[in-house]
Amino acid sequence: MLNRLWRYVSAALFASLVIGRAAHAITPEAAPVTIPHGAIVERQPLRVDYGLPEAGEQFSIRYSSIDGVGGIEAREDTGAVFLPKGPTPPGGWPVVVWAHGTVGIASTCAPSLNVRSARDIQYLGTWLSLGFAVVAPDYAGLGSQGLHHYLNARAEAYSVLDSLLAARSVFPLQNRVIFVGQSQGAHAAFAAAGFQPLYAPDVKVIATVLTGTPYFNAQTSAATLFAGQPDPGAPDPKIPYAMYIFLSAADRDPSLNPAKYFSPQALPVLEEARTLCIDTLTDHSTAAGLNAGNSMQPGIQKLLDSQTPSLRYPTLSVKHPVFIGMGMEDIDVPVIMQKAFARDVTKAGTKTTVRMYDGLDHDATVNPSLRDSVPFILQLMSTKRRASAQ
Repeated sequence: MLNRLWRYVSAALFASLVIGRAAHAITPEAAPVTIPHGAIVERQPLRVDYGLPEAGEQFSIRYSSIDGVGGIEAREDTGAVFLPKGPTPPGGWPVVVWAHGTVGIASTCAPSLNVRSARDIQYLGTWLSLGFAVVAPDYAGLGSQGLHHYLNARAEAYSVLDSLLAARSVFPLQNRVIFVGQSQGAHAAFAAAGFQPLYAPDVKVIATVLTGTPYFNAQTSAATLFAGQPDPGAPDPKIPYAMYIFLSAADRDPSLNPAKYFSPQALPVLEEARTLCIDTLTDHSTAAGLNAGNSMQPGIQKLLDSQTPSLRYPTLSVKHPVFIGMGMEDIDVPVIMQKAFARDVTKAGTKTTVRMYDGLDHDATVNPSLRDSVPFILQLMSTKRRASAQ
């Protein structure tokens, strides 16, 4: 009873702080230094069937964060923490912060509320078996209040960084961190790497590991995004992504008319995208035969242009090494987009290691990339360990 009463009192105080700060016109840039974030609100054992076989212990967490969409309001988000088997090493476990790929935009799609895919179980199990704890944020709006704003770089970054800060406060974790992400998660991981120096400056990032990385810049066009489809008349797996981007935009601007961006054939599936998670939505989109030719209206480019500022990374120059893996048969995130990302990040001065995987598509690249990314990480950690010992 006392715990429940304290939760209600805490919530009221939390809300009053938010209202008070909003009244003083906090800017998004100033919010991180004025609004508390990155603290554990709740932790409890994670359901066994939502967990990872390689984990010794696993927990669901709720933590304080900042709304990265508007940038000025406090919120609470969710995630999971997985600890390796065996005794805790001196100083705690090194950390992989896992940024997951597209799951949907409805709260019920949160990874911590669902069974993880066989691909992710294998992938995360590898990092656990190597002695890394895994912190796995859900992202704002997944498992928490509000709609998840798909591919919003700042919102993703705040969720990733605050999950780490919160986990560090209650679990035996080292301040040696690897950001790891696939697909949307690669977008979230690299966004977190860019925001980290100002938002979480005491975090020591060893490296960032990315596969299937989306990239948006001033030249991004809808035509280019959909041009990589081998058979333009076949159903395109990227249509649901476009729907999630529209619904995220419409959440901020309800006046947006979906008929300006999607055809009558696509509108029923668009409505379903509000609540369906990605696997089911993709099945429905495929069953309806949706592709760029029969689904998109000319206005889709204007929508993309309006949303691109929120999808772009805060910087392409980060001070730690970045591993970039891409499957040469990837049609979910076009290879041309991934190559442009690798080129521009390298040109910006970031130390990059790029690996291309012939014959592998978006999903199939994830686990084979471990044969390169694991040695990449272990070498970096060994080098830093020797340097600190000298």
